[in-house]
Amino acid sequence: MALDDIFEALEAQADTEIATVLQDARDQAGAIAEQASDDAENIRAMRLEQAEKVTRSEASQSVNAAKLEGKKKVAAVKEVAVDTAFEEALGLLSGARGSSDYAAAFQALAQEALKGMSGDVEVLVDPADEALAKSTLSALGVDAQVKPEITTRGGLVVAMQGGRIRRRNTFEDRLEKVKQSAQADVAEILFS
Repeated sequence: MALDDIFEALEAQADTEIATVLQDARDQAGAIAEQASDDAENIRAMRLEQAEKVTRSEASQSVNAAKLEGKKKVAAVKEVAVDTAFEEALGLLSGARGSSDYAAAFQALAQEALKGMSGDVEVLVDPADEALAKSTLSALGVDAQVKPEITTRGGLVVAMQGGRIRRRNTFEDRLEKVKQSAQADVAEILFS
């Protein structure tokens, strides 16, 4: 029986060792599962944080793009309004030719354009201003050829050296110069 006792003792020891190994394996499996759960939670939290950042960034970009588009549309409307204001001003200048002050204005434009010009000078005017140009040049003592070749609401163009040098002094040219420098002021008046 001593052999039976030895086998029983070995079997009991084996059962104890198996139970210990199984318990260790269960403990390790539990620790691995707990670590995997923690890792999964950390990964989920990081991905959620990244998704929130991306969403915030995309939302911010969308808002900024919408603001920029809105500003562009407002600027376009303002530009059209300013252009319309200058077109209306040009329309009002069209009526100046029929006014009693036009001859004096034409003479002032001619004096300014002719200042410092010498030699073979040509004065280009609208056909409606041909007679006025001739009488103005005569009154100023300027010997120049008058050519009714341009279309303008008023004013003249003085050319010399075969047209290589030109001084434009028409209502349209002067209004364009004013437009470039006064656009912001006109916009402020229109939209304030």
